[in-house]
Amino acid sequence: MQKSLFENDPAPQAVVTAAVPGSAHTLSREQKQFNKLIAQIEATRRELEVWREFIPQMRQTYLTQIEPALATLREKRLALVTLFDEVMSGKALNKTERRKLAEILCATLRELLSAGETPQLVQLYNKYSGVSFEEEQQENAEMLQAMASEAFGVNFSDDDLTGTPDEIAARIAAKVQAADEMREARRAGKAAKRAKAGKENPQNAKAAAREAQREQAAQGASKSVREVYRKLASELHPDREPDPVERERKTALMQKVNQAYDKGDLLALLELQLQIEQINPAALAGMARERIIHYNAVLTGQLQRLRDEMEELLAPFTMTMGVYSVREFSPQQVRASHDDDVRELQSGIRSLDKDLHDFKDIAKLKQNLKHYRLGDAVGGDFGEIDELLMESLDLMPRRSRRR
Repeated sequence: MQKSLFENDPAPQAVVTAAVPGSAHTLSREQKQFNKLIAQIEATRRELEVWREFIPQMRQTYLTQIEPALATLREKRLALVTLFDEVMSGKALNKTERRKLAEILCATLRELLSAGETPQLVQLYNKYSGVSFEEEQQENAEMLQAMASEAFGVNFSDDDLTGTPDEIAARIAAKVQAADEMREARRAGKAAKRAKAGKENPQNAKAAAREAQREQAAQGASKSVREVYRKLASELHPDREPDPVERERKTALMQKVNQAYDKGDLLALLELQLQIEQINPAALAGMARERIIHYNAVLTGQLQRLRDEMEELLAPFTMTMGVYSVREFSPQQVRASHDDDVRELQSGIRSLDKDLHDFKDIAKLKQNLKHYRLGDAVGGDFGEIDELLMESLDLMPRRSRRR
């Protein structure tokens, strides 16, 4: 059984927690918020560490298990296409059977062409399809262009909608985002004009006061972080230390201070202050209300950056697993999904092996075609386009289709 990546971890090194000591009855609202933010940042840090360790493992298993299976699946499909082409070149099938097998051939070829076009596959597709592959692609592009323009209120050119599905989705998303930014800029410009025209309006004055207050809070937060950094730098600067051993220790600590300051990591700076006993928990409890409000503003931004980093790190998993938030799954679920994919691919390979063996017997192929209904293998072009449009807005992640 795979060990949980969130359980039985080695005990972390002892670190003094930068939290205000006290109980729910003795702490102020700002102090409670400070402690909550500290706990959330520490938990998100630990989760990021777990994922950073886990992701290279999954990349390796993908390279050693999924990619070879996908390559084998493609080889089997190509072999099946070759077999069907040979059967169609003969006279063993009647008119209805030929129509059915041609439809199956085209559906299989579409799958193969979606993963990579070759002249041979395109030529074979054109041989059995009523519409050439190039014409079908053009029709799909025009349909996609009309649907995308209507859905997003943005005009797309032919160039925007050519290439692989992923490339098209990326261009749609970029163009929609650019259009949204332009609309937002126009709204902001109109709002600024209205504010200028109605400067004496009490509502506008209140909005301006709120904005000034936010700017003042941001400046105060930035100033608070700089003050913590200066205090640490003053005590830890290695150039002022005559003892070689102590100088080496301070050099290492100063590197951590600089890294934390560059990242805006207030929690790490406070932890370093506690580590070198520049401050103690009592000092945190005695912080002025204004100072802790500033700290809370910095910590809120820090927590959001960590969460954004988590979202970006796990974006490939949210897409392949069909979920909308990193909170909806864990490394165990990713591994289980990966195992399901491997089993699905192996099942597909076994099924193709059986088909390749059975369909060499014309009688068995004819028996299977007897139970096949025309239209069963035809992919829904509208469905694929709808899926692509949703993908471009990151609303509906796409899983790879398998036989």
